[in-house]
Order: sequence, then structure tokens, then C-alpha cells
Amino acid sequence: MRDPQSFDHLAARYDRLAELLGAELRAWLLFHLPPRADRAVDLGCGTGVHTELLAGRCDEVLAVDLSAPMLEHARRRRPHRGVRWERRDLRDVTPREDGRFDVVFSAYTLHHVPDPDTALHRMRSLVRPGGRVLLVDLVDGRGSPPRGWLRAEAWRTFRGDLRRRPVAEAVELLRLQLDPDWLDHQSTDRLRSAEDWDAHARAVFPGASIVPLHRAHALAWTAGP
Repeated sequence: MRDPQSFDHLAARYDRLAELLGAELRAWLLFHLPPRADRAVDLGCGTGVHTELLAGRCDEVLAVDLSAPMLEHARRRRPHRGVRWERRDLRDVTPREDGRFDVVFSAYTLHHVPDPDTALHRMRSLVRPGGRVLLVDLVDGRGSPPRGWLRAEAWRTFRGDLRRRPVAEAVELLRLQLDPDWLDHQSTDRLRSAEDWDAHARAVFPGASIVPLHRAHALAWTAGP
């Protein structure tokens, strides 16, 4: 029986969803990335949609994920000589083993980690003085979004997409959002409320900028000298 929280069987579908739905996050990330940097790490890189953006600004990128199929998809679709793809738990990336980074980035991964507060502290430990932490994760005061709500949201989005996307693309996006495996995954997420997420994040990254991005919150923080 498939684990609904596993991405192993969702690589291609997740990748396409990230491409179709990721414009706002891509814009936010490009705005906060430094023009040039030496080293970055993508913690929970998935299929490398955002790793590719990091590699455009950073000479070296370490991209880690637990899912072998997601990493294989990333290597095949987004080969880049500056990226090192590794199958690892993000909590195993340490300053002692991997050094520190100018950019520490993670998107839509923190809620999958058994101890997210420890992961937040680990992320802080990885950033160099003057470096940046860029963190995005889903928030929801209900804990888990109901499957019925997810379906209704997909149809609501579709009606708007018909006015701003090519029809074929809008239909493709609707089909992906109503995919039973994707609905299984989303409806079994365990999410913090926006207020709780912000409080825990600010405790580790005081003074951070936090903004809403659709169903997520995005944090940008610069380490002191």
C-alpha cells in the first residue's frame, strides 16, 4: 500500500504542478536571492524546480531530498554542473560535514519533518555570517486541509484560470490538482496555523520578514555578521 505522504510515485506530477503553480514563489525567491553567492543548500529539493534558480545565482548548490525518484527526475530534467544531488535527510546536513552556506533554502518540506523546531535550528546553524535563510512552508489552522475543500479549491482555481491561462493548461492543472494520489497526499498533511508557524519561526529567526504566499508563509532572514 502506498504511503500518501511519500513523493516517490508523484515525481512527474509534482514537478508539473510546481511549474504551473510556482510563479509567485519563484518571483519571491529571485527577489530575495543575492545577485551572486558561493554556496547554497536546498533542503528538500524535490524535483529541483527551485534548485535550478539557486544554481543560476550560486556557484555551488547542495540539493538533498529523501525521495530517490524525485532526485532522479531532478537530475534528468535539470542537469547543472554546479549542483550536487544527494539522497539525504535534511537533518543530516551539518556545518561540520558540509560547511556553511551563503543561502539556506527550503520549500514545502518543514511540515514533513518529525521535529520541525529542531530542523529550524539546524537551518540557522548552516548559514554563514551575512548569509540568508529563505524558508517556505504550508500553513493551515485546521491542521489538515479536508479533501472536499481541496477539490472545491481546485475547481475555484480552474474558473479563474480559464480567464488567465490557455484552456489546455487550465484543464491540465485541474486534472493534476484532482489527481487522487495528490489529494491523498495533501489531505494527510499535518500543518501548523499561520500564527503558530510564525511564532516558532521568529523564535529561531528574530526579525525575519514573513509574508503569505497563497496557502504558505515565506520567511526571509539575514544572519548577523
